[in-house]
Amino acid sequence: MIGREYFKHTTVLAVCTLACALRVLAQAPAGVLPQGSAQPAPPPATKIEGFKPAAGSVVMFGYDDLGSVAGVSVDVREARDAKGSAVRGLAVRGLLVEVTESQYRKERSFIDSDEISELLKGFDALLEVKANPTQFKNFEVRYTTRGELQLTAFNSSAGRVLYAVQAGRMLKAQKIGLS
Repeated sequence: MIGREYFKHTTVLAVCTLACALRVLAQAPAGVLPQGSAQPAPPPATKIEGFKPAAGSVVMFGYDDLGSVAGVSVDVREARDAKGSAVRGLAVRGLLVEVTESQYRKERSFIDSDEISELLKGFDALLEVKANPTQFKNFEVRYTTRGELQLTAFNSSAGRVLYAVQAGRMLKAQKIGLS
């Protein structure tokens, strides 16, 4: 008898909780998720990130590790639809930059091949920063790619110019204080 009553009360409590949750969801404006809900992934910002061949396609992936320094690694990549689809021979090329912030946080950003020359110019511009270019006590100079790789030059409290690399679109991983 006690087991049956306990089960009945537990079931009623679960149904009431579910009803309240559904009521809250129903009252949320369209397109707005309650806090704590998983956010949908943003659309691909780069061609290499958005490469999606047709189902049943034969796909080739090629990649080389270009190197790693202080938790920042760079790979060159190519993805190619080998044959058999309307976009036969379609290939995307670019870089993958992965930033390892800690053993629990690792994020990456993609850079399309057509963006690499601008990335190198931005990188060179940041390396040209030898002193504070502003009249303020602190500064940051940033370069950001379409895939949300962010390179930053900034000053330390001692006045030294340091660098940071941040990768990731939804969640970010960052290496700070590189010199």
